[in-house]
Amino acid sequence: MRALGDNERMTLRKLAAKFLRIGATGFGGPMALIGLMQHHLVEKSGDVSSDDFAEGVAIGQVLPGPVAVDCATHIGYRLRGLPGAIVSTGSIVLPAFLLMLVVTPLYLKHGQLPQVAGFFKGVGPAVVAVIIAAAWRMGKKFIVDAAAAVIAIAVAVGALMKVNPILLIVAAGILGALVRGRGKEAEGE
Repeated sequence: MRALGDNERMTLRKLAAKFLRIGATGFGGPMALIGLMQHHLVEKSGDVSSDDFAEGVAIGQVLPGPVAVDCATHIGYRLRGLPGAIVSTGSIVLPAFLLMLVVTPLYLKHGQLPQVAGFFKGVGPAVVAVIIAAAWRMGKKFIVDAAAAVIAIAVAVGALMKVNPILLIVAAGILGALVRGRGKEAEGE
């Protein structure tokens, strides 16, 4: 992550505010939250570089727990150390926790009403759109040639087939190393 000078250092209060906003507006699961994190922290404010954000997502994929929360913890740690990790994790989780305290009893009491059931069915397509938009934004930065596109498509197919994410990451890394290694050999010959 970029080095923050003394005058532009991310304060814990600012870190909490950013992750509270992301947590409060990030409906749709981990990929929607990751898309919002990318938008707010990479594209909008530049607090995190694209490469460091991708590293946080990758680490979140291999660690147990929700990917978005793991990514937020990693980013908070990189920006402000252990206090930053604690603040970013608590801040991204707090809005969902509070919302669940309110929504769960209401859903249990009124969830069978057609209006309520229709609302939840309508949210699904919006979540898919947010996930596709986040994948598109990240893909534009990292899929730079045909080999990367083939690897990305193979991983997407594997994910749709519910292949273990760790296996997908390792396989993609091996494929990338093989392709890049052959490319360098061809350039050297």
